[in-house]
Amino acid sequence: MDKRMKRKALVAAAACLVCLAPAIILFRCSGAGKYNVLLITLDTTRADRLRCYGYKNIETPALNRLAREGVMFKNAYSHLPMTLPAHVSILSGTYPLYSGVIDNGGYRVPDELTTLPEILKSHGYATAAFVSAAVLKKAFNLNQGFDFWDEEDINPQKELSALVAERKGNLTTDAALKWLEKNYGEKWFLWVHYYDPHQEYAPPEPYFHLYFFDKYAGEIAFTDVQVKRLFQFLDQKKLTDKTIIIAIGDHGEGLGEHLELTHAAFIYNATQRVPFLVRVPGMKGPGKAASQVVGQVDLMPTVLDLLALPPFKEVQGRSLKKLILGQEPDSDAGEAFIQSNLPFLHYGWSELYGLATSNYKYIQAPKPELYDLEKDPGELENIAGKNEKLVKEFDFKIQQIKKSSRSDLAESAKKGAQLDDQTMKQLEALGYAASGPVADPERAKNKNPKDYADLLFPLTVIQKQLVAGEYQALLKTIEFVLKRDPENLQALRSKEKAYFGLGEYQKAIEWMDYVMKLTGENAEYYYLIGTCYIRMEQFAKAQAAFEKSIKLEPQKKLYRYYLARLLLQLGKREDALKMLDEAQIRDTWMGHLFLASYYRGQEGREGKVEAEYELALEQAPKSPLVKSEYAEYLLRIGRPKKALELLLEAEKEEPSFKADPNIRRFKREMQEAIEKGS
Repeated sequence: MDKRMKRKALVAAAACLVCLAPAIILFRCSGAGKYNVLLITLDTTRADRLRCYGYKNIETPALNRLAREGVMFKNAYSHLPMTLPAHVSILSGTYPLYSGVIDNGGYRVPDELTTLPEILKSHGYATAAFVSAAVLKKAFNLNQGFDFWDEEDINPQKELSALVAERKGNLTTDAALKWLEKNYGEKWFLWVHYYDPHQEYAPPEPYFHLYFFDKYAGEIAFTDVQVKRLFQFLDQKKLTDKTIIIAIGDHGEGLGEHLELTHAAFIYNATQRVPFLVRVPGMKGPGKAASQVVGQVDLMPTVLDLLALPPFKEVQGRSLKKLILGQEPDSDAGEAFIQSNLPFLHYGWSELYGLATSNYKYIQAPKPELYDLEKDPGELENIAGKNEKLVKEFDFKIQQIKKSSRSDLAESAKKGAQLDDQTMKQLEALGYAASGPVADPERAKNKNPKDYADLLFPLTVIQKQLVAGEYQALLKTIEFVLKRDPENLQALRSKEKAYFGLGEYQKAIEWMDYVMKLTGENAEYYYLIGTCYIRMEQFAKAQAAFEKSIKLEPQKKLYRYYLARLLLQLGKREDALKMLDEAQIRDTWMGHLFLASYYRGQEGREGKVEAEYELALEQAPKSPLVKSEYAEYLLRIGRPKKALELLLEAEKEEPSFKADPNIRRFKREMQEAIEKGS
């Protein structure tokens, strides 16, 4: 039994022990899990943009109802302003420092981490989740404990830019209601995730015009209508008073405050204060607005306590049951631990840690920041210099939390997910798939993120230009950033992609060599150098580069795939097959693409070749690599029209193909063949 299974077995055993305990515990167990649980997570939703939290320029009747019939926490905090880490905290009751999940894209939820759905499943709950964003796909392992997981139709929205890969809230609600219709008679835990308020803001009608001058609010209003549909179903099936309903935000949105348009770089309240609403059947005195400072880690222990289920020892939050049910008085107590690792991971600046109380917000940074939230809710006047004693007290508390919260899961989380080509592109478009060079911690600890706030906008422009394939403009933006911050990681990483997109492969190689001298060797760059050499048809150098990438990161299947393909091209067929099997990818799109090339040229294998291409395309329908290679094969067998269609799709997915000399030659041949009518 592996470590994960042992850990999960302990959860199940703990559940059984409760029922074998003395009479008082038997009494608790008899009522355990008598309620269903509906968890609604509101992505990128600021607390102060909801009507029930005091925002007058929006209508959110469904969430208003939840506040009216339940408890509204006025001072609820996200622990890290990014979607995946925040949801891990919500579902596991642990800080990002404990789970090790501190970023989107490059991290995977450890198998050993125990989540709320796993515990509820062990108590007989039917568990289901409906997510609306690429950053939560099951590749990141947040699906553990769910009987049913739905991530369908998460695609770039055609009316927006390629930066948005999401499923609209109405489609997510449709899917959730379909599941509920079949399962409402059981005891269930349902998680529904809404992503609509995430940039870019383009709510459907009538919200687009109703909120024309505040489209962010329009997205929230549209989301509220979807929440209302869930409530209507519960009302119709008479389940409302049999269901604990919770709505909580994962993080907020900067909206230009502190020069942050979106979220993730800073930890001011614009991105950290989130809505947190709880309705429990039979509550006395509903409609309370609680002042206590609470965090996302409090959700899991609260749900377990409300269901009379035993607490889980790893949980770092606390149960809010007594406060919700009016069994303890409200107060200004509590504190919330906050962090952001994006400045370090993506830009090479210092990490940020913070602590929020009802009165103060402290940010631990190279230049410490302290704000009096009562007098200065916008966090505009830093009073750290006038309150050295208070700063020392906060620093001590943060160090204690850091020390007590770290676990051995971080290394497991760092290994990351094996992502399909489409998901990787979606994450790259959002700026979440950081790879390549890494920052020097010693240099970074002296680089105060707030000092570089003016670069946040051009860094966003870099992402947009990269996705759009505007490589000449991209180079200019990169130079602007590097002039101000010569070691900026995102700019360093993006310059290679700009050269590659322009077909300047030697410059791309020279730039990567330069960056590795600054930041150290890394597998991603050797892999990219290998792809440059392939386009330059310098295969021996490409092989050496791929071998270095595999030596540095042996678990990365994509690197082994490229080396296998190169060996096949060099006529080393048996070595290529061996490499393919070492990577264990025969049944993946990469394996099918490899086998298509392997069978090409073998007499009587024409049907097998096309079948392998079709399997690759079926498994990776958005992959530009699959489409371009299949297109070249179709050209060779006399189907230029279909070939050109596929190649144009591939170019749309991967703008750098336009500079690839081989792709350009294939395209020319296809067009000529079509003109000749062949």
